[in-house]
Amino acid sequence: TGEPDGAAELRRRGLVRRAALLAMGVPAPAAPVTGDWLADPEHWTGLRARLTAEVERHARQHPMQPGLPAEAARHLLGLPDRTLVDALVRTPGDRGLVSEQGRLYVRGSLRPALPPPLAAAVDALRGQLEKAPFRAPEADRLTELGLHRKELAAAVRSGALLRLAEGVVLLPGADTEAAAVLRRLPQPFTLSQARRALDTTRRVAVPLLELLDARGHTERLDDRYRRCRPQGQEGREGQERREGREGREGRQEEAGDGGARESNPPARDPRAPRF
Repeated sequence: TGEPDGAAELRRRGLVRRAALLAMGVPAPAAPVTGDWLADPEHWTGLRARLTAEVERHARQHPMQPGLPAEAARHLLGLPDRTLVDALVRTPGDRGLVSEQGRLYVRGSLRPALPPPLAAAVDALRGQLEKAPFRAPEADRLTELGLHRKELAAAVRSGALLRLAEGVVLLPGADTEAAAVLRRLPQPFTLSQARRALDTTRRVAVPLLELLDARGHTERLDDRYRRCRPQGQEGREGQERREGREGREGRQEEAGDGGARESNPPARDPRAPRF
């Protein structure tokens, strides 16, 4: 019968583990696409095209949450292993794909366009925030505009709004603008001093300062005082903190602001005054 034809066997199966072929006495005809998995080139190209189509279809049907979950993609394509989805994403195709926090997007669409009604609501909010950049709208105003949790999350994903806490949003860049204002204060400063300088409320000031800490603009000295970090030190450390924060936010459901109390405060000295 001659030598076993690895290419023919792979073509017949589409996908197969290299170990399975070798166990049958069939030589592996090509390198694995990921791990121990071998793929027939034509079958693999077809899977890549189908994956792109499924990602685009999901984005059309779910405009406020366009990323197709990778596990859902695995089921849609009938793949036996999640790593095959990741390998398909890395495979060049007509449309580039990217994986972000367990969801798949067409490259360049991580900041999806908002549906017209939502875009109009965000525009109305933008007009308000441009006049008072640190006066986050109250819940009643958000409800009036139809900006509920789902809509706010979509606007944040699109880059149209900056989320500080549950129901507390500002315009993108407000953190940088706030840092510039705080640099003009005598250092160090208290929460109350920052709140007055920013012309905002405690509901906004607390999570905003926490964001500035996380992004390396400011740092807490103790339970009462903060200071702005020297500008040359913001870059690398701020980027590392920002990536850590964004990764955590992407892996958890939105949590309430708990009455706008600061998270993970330093240990309190019982003799220290409260602000």
